[in-house]
Amino acid sequence: MSEPIGVRTVGIAQNDPLRGPVALATLSTLFCLPADADGVGVASIVDGAALLSHQKIDARGATMASLVGTPRGRTTVVQWTTRREMRPSGLNQGISQGPFRARSYAGAVVGGPQTPDEAFASRERLLAGVPDSLRRCLVGKSEGESFFLAVLAMLSARGVLDRAHDNTAHLKEAIESLLATTDSWPRQVTITNGVDVVHVAKGLPSAVVVLRGLDDAIAGDISPSFVDSSTARERNRRYVGTFCVGAMDSAIVTTIVPPPGCTLQLWPEGGAVVVGREPGPRSL
Repeated sequence: MSEPIGVRTVGIAQNDPLRGPVALATLSTLFCLPADADGVGVASIVDGAALLSHQKIDARGATMASLVGTPRGRTTVVQWTTRREMRPSGLNQGISQGPFRARSYAGAVVGGPQTPDEAFASRERLLAGVPDSLRRCLVGKSEGESFFLAVLAMLSARGVLDRAHDNTAHLKEAIESLLATTDSWPRQVTITNGVDVVHVAKGLPSAVVVLRGLDDAIAGDISPSFVDSSTARERNRRYVGTFCVGAMDSAIVTTIVPPPGCTLQLWPEGGAVVVGREPGPRSL
């Protein structure tokens, strides 16, 4: 059996967020924390607002399920961060961690500039097109956050920033347009508007996983309340979650066997995928 692969971002769209930890525990045979992960950020969209939390990874044996916990929203973006990825060093280091949030959006940006000088130049260029209304959402000094806000600035310029319920096509186009201006760097972008999750891979391996139904034994290990009634067990059977897994430490081997109820699709580098309203990936 193949060892789980470390991943740095996960975009989640699920019909029952309360059972999110069970789904992540189920996927633990496929994916795990990066070996060098120092922190994790979790952002969910709830009632049109992005809720965000960051925490350090101190406990040995910590798992994706234990660190992410129970997402509060139907769409969630998770990002694991290492110290070497936090730019610049200093007092603002912690708030340079992704994912990032603004208005009704949350996003993770991995990759990009390879040196501090390149990161600074790219950050200044990206922020030059961000209006003050979005600049006020800036909390760190990372180039990734400036990329995230630049995407939202493009939505604002098109007059669709406040239409998060139906602007997914515009969101995808904005991400791809900005990626085209930084094509010399590998980068992976995962952004949710609360309805859908848009995931674009450029030079980094990623995959899409669809999980239909949860195993009662795994659910019971997470919480006895998940199996203590017929209604609870029926919710396990009705669970559907789609996971955009990005910036993997290595490519998935073709012999890997997904857990029961799980389908796995490798996503081409340079491809865009949208998940959310319906199970599984779709194209726009």
